[in-house]
This record gives sequence, C-alpha cells and structure tokens, in this order.
Amino acid sequence: MTKVQRQVLLLSSLGGLLEFYDFIIYALLASYISTIFFPSETAINSLLATFATYAVGYLARPFGGIVFGHYGDKYGRKKTFTVSILIMACATFGIGLIPSYNTIGIFAPALLVVLRILQGISIGGEIPGAITYVSEFIREKKGFATGLVFSFLISGIVVGYLVEALLLHFYSHQQIINGAWRWPFFVGGIFGLIAYYLRKKLVEIPGFVPYVTRESSIPLISVLKRQWKEVFLAIILTSFGAMTIVVLFIFLPSYLTKILNYTLGDFAWVSAAAIFISALLCVVFGWLSDRVSRIKLVLLFLIAVLVCALPIFNIYILDFGHYILAMSISAILVGLIWGNIPAILSELFDEDIRYSGIGLAYNIGFAVFGGLTPLILLTAIKYTGALNAPAYILMIASLICFICLFFLRKTCKKRLS
Repeated sequence: MTKVQRQVLLLSSLGGLLEFYDFIIYALLASYISTIFFPSETAINSLLATFATYAVGYLARPFGGIVFGHYGDKYGRKKTFTVSILIMACATFGIGLIPSYNTIGIFAPALLVVLRILQGISIGGEIPGAITYVSEFIREKKGFATGLVFSFLISGIVVGYLVEALLLHFYSHQQIINGAWRWPFFVGGIFGLIAYYLRKKLVEIPGFVPYVTRESSIPLISVLKRQWKEVFLAIILTSFGAMTIVVLFIFLPSYLTKILNYTLGDFAWVSAAAIFISALLCVVFGWLSDRVSRIKLVLLFLIAVLVCALPIFNIYILDFGHYILAMSISAILVGLIWGNIPAILSELFDEDIRYSGIGLAYNIGFAVFGGLTPLILLTAIKYTGALNAPAYILMIASLICFICLFFLRKTCKKRLS
C-alpha cells in the first residue's frame, strides 16, 4: 500500500476503535448502571430496563445510517463520517455527567436515553462510512483493509473490558456505584475528541463522483429500487453477525453475574484477551476473503455456530473452570464472521449508492438484533428457566440465515467473489 493508503487505514481504524469503545462501555457496565439509573426490587427487572435503554441506542442507528449515508453519497465520504466521531465523543462525556436516579429522579434515565440516541445516530454513520471509505480507497485489498478496520472496532470492546477490569481491581463494588463508573465515559469522550482531530487530516477518495441521477435526488430511494435483494441479504448477514458478538461477548458479563451469580474476578482480563484474539482473526479472515469465496466462509461460520453454541454455554453453566476454552471458541467464531462481512457489504452495493446501502442494511441489522438480543435472551431465560437459552437462540438464528442464503443464492453468485 502507498503511504496515503496506510494513513487512511490507520486513522479510519483508530477512530473506529475509540468510537466503538464509547458505544459499548455502556453494555459492559450495565450491571452498575441498572442499580444507579433503574433501581428495582429484582435484579433481572432492573437489568431489563438497562438493556431496554441499551437497545434505544441501537434503534437510533438506522436514522444515523440514512442521514450520514445520504450526505456521504452526495457530498463526500471523508467529511461526513468525520462528524460522527465528534457527536459520539460529546454524548459519551455527557453520560458521565448525568446525576443518579436518587438525585434527580426520572430525569436521570430520561437524559440517559437522549444521550444513547445520540450515540446510536453517531455510530450509525461511523461504521458504514469507514467500510465505504476504506474499501474504495484500497480496492485491491478490500478484504484485508476492512478486516483491519473491524479488528480495531472489536478492539474497542477489548479496551472496554480492560477498563472494566481496572475498575474491579482498584475499586470496590460500592465505590463504583458511588461514582467510579463515570471515569470510563469521561476517558472515552476525551479520546473521542482526539480522534476527531486526527481524522480531520484524512483526504477525500481520489476521483469521488457525487451521486447524481434523474431517478431520484435521494440515494436511499435508488438503493431500495435498484438493489432491494442486496439490502435484504446485507441485513440478514449483519443481523446474525451482530447477534453472535452480542451473545458471545457483550451480554456475557451481565449473564455471568446476574443470571449465573458468578463473581467475575480475573474473568474480565480473560475476556479482553479472547476478544483481542478475535480482533486479530478479523485481519486473518479478511486477508483470506480476498483469496477464497467470501460466501463459503459465511457457510463455514454457520456450520461452526450450530456445532459450537451449545458446548460454549454448557461450559459456563456446568464446568466454569474451563471457561477459557469457551472464550477461545467464541473468539474464532467472531473473527471468522466479522473478518468477512465488511468486504461483503462493500461488494453488494453500487458505488454511487454504497454509503447509503451499507448504512441502511448494516444499521437495521444491528438495530434489531444487536440492540434487542439482550432483551430476547433475558426474556427467554426468565420465562423458560433454561440457562442455556442463548445457545439455542443462536442456533436457530444460524438455521434462519442459512435458509435465507439458499433463497438468495443467485444474488450471492452475482455480487460476491
């Protein structure tokens, strides 16, 4: 790659890391936020309210994808997705400033919801923008390049786990509730502002041609008219990818502490290591997707989920002493799918409507299954009493995804290498 391409890849990836950390730290600290903002008689009801607010951030993402995608296709990739990181930084810092429920009552969760919406809008434009920008700037190695972007994004979760581990190491449970929980949000906001400053140094894609057509002045309308099958396929793939990372990593701390009643201890450090491995594997599988069929890698992933989901959760429930094995398998699964999906998304959509297409499909997938999956999992556990319900839900989702790919096989063959 040229020097400019390396700079583009580094700054795009680094900004994504910080922004994803800002968005995900809420979920990792959910067990504390539930006590501070949503006090309840039972732990699971308090956690349900917390993850409902978590879902609000995801449900706001499609709006961000539509708005940022529109301006990205018409006025330029770089300028548009640079603004997203500024919004995220301000919203994250703001969450750290909100007084508790005991201080200002219902206004506390209300302010939290507003800032989560801003976070959702921001990341709704950030990730599709990064995929579009990098895949068009480094066309000949888009699998590797977009895999590296997602490696950094997933590393944002690693940073979140490390911050959680440091909180558990230096503060007691009560000290965290009393105010130490705010520091991760302050740190995220400050580093987000630094990332915004660095990203302003990026250049626009050479030869960028703004979206102009008699068909419609709105790129999104053209996406829905010309490529609705591609939109559906992208939603299906993103939904399942989102569900996988939420079930296997993001939901896990709350599941282990609130449902299985474990004390995490060193688990946060092991989780950070496992997610870091999955981040590295994103680069490996992204590189591989430039050399073999991307859709075959997806089919391999679906089969692996069917085989591995139940053993992973049975280890957590019945043999927690071997949780490192479960985390290692989870890392491979996440790396396999998210090293591949970004390049698939970039290939599915025509260049003049690519930002809008990716923004719509990616964010709908994450809004529905990224945001609602914790609620689905908690509800299933609550009403069935099955502690391994998350595994069965992931397996059902894998079968549904496989069926959809079968019916869209012509579109896959036409669009994907």
